[in-house]
Amino acid sequence: MKKDPKVAFILVCWNNEELLAECLNSIAQQDYQEHVTIVVDNGSKDGSVKLLQTKYPWVELHEAKRNLGFAKGNNRGISAIREKYPGLDYLVFLNTDARLSKSWLSVLIKFVSDKTKAAILQSTMLDYYDNRIIDSTHIYISQNGAGTQAGWGKPYRGETGPRKVFGVNAAAAMITCSFIDAQPFKTVFDETLFMYLEDIDLSARATIMGWDNYHVPGTAAYHMGSASSGKQPGYSFYMTYRNNIAVLMKNIPISMLIKMIPSIILSDYHTIRHLRTTNRGTLIKHLIKGRVVGVLRLPLFIPTIMKMSVYRKNVCKEALWELMKTGD
Repeated sequence: MKKDPKVAFILVCWNNEELLAECLNSIAQQDYQEHVTIVVDNGSKDGSVKLLQTKYPWVELHEAKRNLGFAKGNNRGISAIREKYPGLDYLVFLNTDARLSKSWLSVLIKFVSDKTKAAILQSTMLDYYDNRIIDSTHIYISQNGAGTQAGWGKPYRGETGPRKVFGVNAAAAMITCSFIDAQPFKTVFDETLFMYLEDIDLSARATIMGWDNYHVPGTAAYHMGSASSGKQPGYSFYMTYRNNIAVLMKNIPISMLIKMIPSIILSDYHTIRHLRTTNRGTLIKHLIKGRVVGVLRLPLFIPTIMKMSVYRKNVCKEALWELMKTGD
């Protein structure tokens, strides 16, 4: 008798036909086989759906018919796959522009099996085009308020660990269903963010709640980066600065936020100067617009800000501040 799956892979697709085959093949080649896969298609206009239907019949296809964004698309996938397979222990969020080593799932499963407070995990993520370069080892909110991808662009020189980290990059991440059930919201990702920084938000939520996020060595994922949003110049910049304010308000204690304000302003100033000196001044308007719209949208987040207040109140601020130096 075939065992029920312990793991479900969740992919959100938006006009990613050229990326799907290699991504799905890396799932099929995993040396741990107790898993299922669901692809949420966000109204693709290319051949993505046809490819899935004809070449990958083992994939559960959920057609959203419109672009739900990363957050809502993943939430749709989570709801659908957990309803069909209620005994799942872990979910894997995988971008269509990410690829997994054959041992990726088995290494993470082995590591997490005895970690009762584990929330989200990732391996080292390497640059898809140059495996000697790190894409990320973990993510965190830095002391200047920025969502930061640790290790990005640095040479890969091996690794130590495993180690607890502030957060995990959702381009290739595994989350425990025990944490999903313990966190206070009906959905995993905040759909009001649409896309960008939703993994920082989720990671911060786990950290503030006292759960553990991990970087796990011994295997790797490979990431191209911005395969969908990169088709719209300036969009990622705008969305990052728009969502940043809400993520900080939801997860960082007010006393710490007040302490951070000068650093946030100074960081924005230096970013604008850098954009000007590198002939990317057109992005400045996206930064400014993102900040303005982010402030105007804060009332949308009042319910989630209030719900997280009990956890913000009880977190050890000194330990959190120290963690925000490097994220580990």
